[in-house]
Amino acid sequence: MTPVKARKLVYRGYTQAELDIQYNQGTLVPDLAPYQAHWSESSDTARDEYDCTLDISYGPSNRERLDLFRPVNPVGPVVVMIHGGAWRRLSKEQAAFSAPAMLDAGAGFVALGFDLIDRVPLAEMVRQVRAGVAWVYRNVAAHGLDPERIYLHGFSSGAHLAANVLADGWRAEFGLPENLVRGAVLCSGPYDLEPVVLSARSEYLKLESAGAELLTPNNFVPADGPAIIVAWGDGELAEFRRQGVAFAEHWRAAGNFAETIELEGANHFDACLALAEPDGPLMRAALAQMGLA
Repeated sequence: MTPVKARKLVYRGYTQAELDIQYNQGTLVPDLAPYQAHWSESSDTARDEYDCTLDISYGPSNRERLDLFRPVNPVGPVVVMIHGGAWRRLSKEQAAFSAPAMLDAGAGFVALGFDLIDRVPLAEMVRQVRAGVAWVYRNVAAHGLDPERIYLHGFSSGAHLAANVLADGWRAEFGLPENLVRGAVLCSGPYDLEPVVLSARSEYLKLESAGAELLTPNNFVPADGPAIIVAWGDGELAEFRRQGVAFAEHWRAAGNFAETIELEGANHFDACLALAEPDGPLMRAALAQMGLA
């Protein structure tokens, strides 16, 4: 009798091939092009139809720029949107698709740009995003918005970056208050990089385990963090659903408030679109978080 070859497991019962699939959301849809076209076209429309200042520089890199949108009635909160794209795709030019829903409700909106992984290491990407939020805090009052009411929205890898802005241990270096961010919506993100760097994504992330630990938001949850919303679609890959549940649990274990929302009938990319649906559960929760519902 030929012995059955044992499955070689690399993480939580997954083989290498299985783990690679768990961190490849492209397997969920036959074609990403319609989603990408929607993000681009909707963002173009927002820039055409709303009061905005484009390409404001907040750092030395050509990608360290942001687009700032002002609502009709200013002196309100401001949402900083951190786009996804697996740390290597998209830009702020595709990040304004949810601006109209925010602006119509009375919030300002910032589409934040930053370098991608082909240009800078992940640690530098995190630093840039933090620097962009610091710029918003120091300058948004000049645009008629309230620097004491900054909220983060992040999707996919952007949710990971946003969670690193929420993380403890960096604001003093930037001369910022600990309560810099008043709330956040984190949608479909990875908050523990261990399985990510064990997957095929290690080929472009180029992170050793020690570097991954330093950029894992689960490891730096503040003791006095803001209320957050952690969301994912019920059609997500299992690892992305687990990551959302686990991050909310870490947040609560530190004594903070975390609301979780599982979006019905939504895959990874549909969940992103929920950030722009004025009557959807995710947007209703986001507006309530800012006191705009």
